[in-house]
Amino acid sequence: MSETFLTKKGLAIRYLASDLIQMKQGDRLPVISEYQEKFKASRGTIQNGLNFLKERRAIVCENRGQLGTFLVDIDYNILQTYAISGPVPGTMPLPYSKRYEGLATGLYAAFEKQDMRLNLAYVRGAKERVRLVCTDAYRFAIVSRFAAKEAISAGEPVQVAVDFGNHTYLSQHVLLFADPEKKQIENGMKIGIDYSSHDQYSLIQRLTSGLQLELVEMPAYQLLQALQTGKVEAGVWNYDEIVDKGYQGLNYVFLDAVQEQSDMSAAVMICKREDAEMMAIIENSALQNEVLEVQSQVLSGEKTPHY
Repeated sequence: MSETFLTKKGLAIRYLASDLIQMKQGDRLPVISEYQEKFKASRGTIQNGLNFLKERRAIVCENRGQLGTFLVDIDYNILQTYAISGPVPGTMPLPYSKRYEGLATGLYAAFEKQDMRLNLAYVRGAKERVRLVCTDAYRFAIVSRFAAKEAISAGEPVQVAVDFGNHTYLSQHVLLFADPEKKQIENGMKIGIDYSSHDQYSLIQRLTSGLQLELVEMPAYQLLQALQTGKVEAGVWNYDEIVDKGYQGLNYVFLDAVQEQSDMSAAVMICKREDAEMMAIIENSALQNEVLEVQSQVLSGEKTPHY
């Protein structure tokens, strides 16, 4: 009996915290009967949950008679510890560049600062990361601003929770060639393409429009090896890896004329459109500033990556 009550009370506290974290100071608190209907719980269970959160100073309320009860103070840090049980699952690209290492390190630091545990999975391809958020496998994903716009335009039920700004995802893309003399894609070439990447796929489509070519499907991270072994003759890749790993003798050209480059260079955090809880947690934290500060420290060598 006691165990059942504790379980019900625990669920009520979690549901209430998830709801309250989306509110602001000065908002009117829903009446008990509204919460009963919303969470399918008894009046006593809801009241116990509210009392618990008040005792922990997560919320401070003021009764204004017929006007109702209002929130006069909210501690979002305390609320989120009860709203989210267990680590927050997120996904981002494999940290093969310093910029990605800075993102991963910054995300862990930002969540830790909010007393939340984070569990990052490194998944190839923005399309797959978007799918994993849409299927509730992960609460958020890191993709480029361009990939987020493409997903939203395609009707995926996601929204941008944080835009970290230009050059936080990568510095820029470059067009790589196996032949040291080539400067542009020509008819008959074999071109590497990664259909799981919104950015790389879009750039290849733009650069090869109207040409007769052989498109060779492969993960984008395998492009350098494919160029060296002659599997392909050209392809698009992240300039950061070339700089970070000191690759010498590669023939590449910058894609400065591509309008979408700024969107492709910006990292954004997306979450499911109806995940108001996640949006509220992010909005009520200094997550963006913390991530950017740590990423900058990793890029400058001031901080060692840790993720």
